[in-house]
Amino acid sequence: MNCNNKHCYWNFNNQCIHECEEGYENATPNQLDCPSSLRKDFESILFDTHDECLKLLKQRNFKELLEIKKFILGQKN
Repeated sequence: MNCNNKHCYWNFNNQCIHECEEGYENATPNQLDCPSSLRKDFESILFDTHDECLKLLKQRNFKELLEIKKFILGQKN
């Protein structure tokens, strides 16, 4: 199907080339919020945030790291 979402990994030559049939069928072409989209720009932001968090964690002492771990585990509930 034709699609102009240049931010999506499944876009090649303005065509949706999703890896699975279900993803292809659920796609909404030409939409940034396509439910089947795997966006390059979001992935870049995710990895940048991950790297920044690692740098910040390396500056903490053991007691602070335990508190951070406790906070993160508490967020899962």
